[in-house]
Amino acid sequence: MLKALFNQGYSKKFMDRIEFRREEYYEKRRIQTIRDNAMKMAHNWSHEYPTGTPLEYIRDDIIECWERSSKVGIYTNIDKKDK
Repeated sequence: MLKALFNQGYSKKFMDRIEFRREEYYEKRRIQTIRDNAMKMAHNWSHEYPTGTPLEYIRDDIIECWERSSKVGIYTNIDKKDK
């Protein structure tokens, strides 16, 4: 119990693995939350797309729009000019 409270006695390798898994968990959870929110929006706005358009396509299009507007992902350096 005291080891856990004061972070004593654990190897560096073990602590690094805990940190790695924590980061991986939160990143995957964040991505899943983005997908879930985009899918909800895809359901609500499917009338804006041609009839029969798959919801997954609409979801991915919405995510791409979000990335483009916030300049993340492949849109990170879109405004920077080559020198």
